[in-house]
Amino acid sequence: MTTLKHSVLSLAIGLFSAMFIGGCAADAGLPEETTAEGASESGNAKKGDYGYEMKDLRLISGEAAPAAEAVTPDGRVAPEEVMRQANAKIPALRACYAEALKKEPGLGGKVIVRMHVEKDGSVSSSRVSGGSIGDAALGSCLAKELGAMTLPAATKGTLEVIYPIELDPADLAKSAPSGA
Repeated sequence: MTTLKHSVLSLAIGLFSAMFIGGCAADAGLPEETTAEGASESGNAKKGDYGYEMKDLRLISGEAAPAAEAVTPDGRVAPEEVMRQANAKIPALRACYAEALKKEPGLGGKVIVRMHVEKDGSVSSSRVSGGSIGDAALGSCLAKELGAMTLPAATKGTLEVIYPIELDPADLAKSAPSGA
């Protein structure tokens, strides 16, 4: 019986160790290639020390970002702060989308913007890294507007943010956030 207890305990410790060691690359839900240790997409792209894959951003008045400190106790920019900053950009993002809809009514889908944020909070790069919309001008405008964010300085290191933006023409007809 004692041997069985030790075997179960050893198995539990082994599983915990494997999860802990293996889980380090999945920082805040990002795929391994977006962490500092992972491989970059092009071989020379900047990599963050930590990162976030944000939930889809809709261009309508929506929920406010949850309350939290802008920087976590361990020195990272809080994901809630990234959400607050992105929500503040919704009027500019709506303008980008409205311009694209003038050329192609009914244009909808998703654009994924990847940003690299330096320790001082400045966004050093912001680019489209995927999505279902092939409108380069729209993607460029969205990436430029999100890239204009300035996040608080963080001691943890550089931050990689993946922000999917969900685009639906009906969203522009819905009540706009203040300032739009």
